[in-house]
Amino acid sequence: MNLPKVNEREKKVLIIGGIVVILIIAFYAFTWYSDTKKSIKEFSDAKLFMLQKQINKISEKEYIEMRYKAVQQELERQEKKLLRGNTPPVAAAALQKFLKETASSLNIDVKLERALNPVDAESYRSIPVEIGFTASTRKLKELLLKLRKSPFLVTVAEIKVRVTNISKPEDIYTTLVVTGFIKKSAEKDKDKKEAKSVT
Repeated sequence: MNLPKVNEREKKVLIIGGIVVILIIAFYAFTWYSDTKKSIKEFSDAKLFMLQKQINKISEKEYIEMRYKAVQQELERQEKKLLRGNTPPVAAAALQKFLKETASSLNIDVKLERALNPVDAESYRSIPVEIGFTASTRKLKELLLKLRKSPFLVTVAEIKVRVTNISKPEDIYTTLVVTGFIKKSAEKDKDKKEAKSVT
């Protein structure tokens, strides 16, 4: 089979046409590659952004959980310092005993002691106790220091002093209102048990 001869002019046209076709294919291939690369980058950036958000959430959650555990541990540590006794009268008696023993360790004779009305404070109940005694300013300072380092969680809510002898002002009569705390749930549990035993 004999192929028709192609003259020089037709050769040039074919070559130029072939080059144009190749260029068009190359252009579309490059455009497709660029669009695909851009789409992949956008998808990748979106994935990275979402991943970063998730990592931040996990980190935030871990931090919150860590803080919660730290607060819980501190609360448990502080609750160990609550007064012994499930009811205000029992807790007040325990606090009075502690105050008398602390004062006695400094040779302070407590002349007045009485339990005041308990006060509700969120999940806890404050148990105030008033004591009165005569002592030197040095011993008063030592007593307050001992109360500050107390194994119980106590606060000095009120302090009143008056000089008993103007000619000898070293000794002063002091009244302190010292407050301790108990947990309310302990009272509620006791009330429930008592109610069950009655029924």
